Amino acid sequence: MTVFIDTAVFVYATGAEHRFRAPCTEVVHRVETGRLRAATSVEVIQEILHRSRSIGRSESGVRLARATLDAFGPVLPVTHTVMARVPSLVERYPGLATRDLVHVATCLEEGIDTIVTTDQAMSQIREVRCIHPSQLATDA
Repeated sequence: MTVFIDTAVFVYATGAEHRFRAPCTEVVHRVETGRLRAATSVEVIQEILHRSRSIGRSESGVRLARATLDAFGPVLPVTHTVMARVPSLVERYPGLATRDLVHVATCLEEGIDTIVTTDQAMSQIREVRCIHPSQLATDA
């Protein structure tokens, strides 16, 4: 099984102390050591860089983007076919962020059925399963 890793997992794993830091760090560690098959996308890399620049932390964002590219490369593309799925998802889930729906569309296109995320709003999604990093971090 391959899971999709959402932006927040990387941000919490490398950010300040937070209740999600340990489980997110464990998920990333499992990927890096080959104990968890995972993918992420160009949109996640864009989100990492956008967020870090918007809070005045470009350097740390660049480091995280490079580390993520190294650990997860090649990252999944956001293609025309992926984006063609997004309008229907926006109609179905008007309260969710478009960037999250791009992640869902990417998973659908790539045949990935699970997204690892800290975003509780994503639990509304019916097309893929959304699980919290703590669920993976405690799996044997």
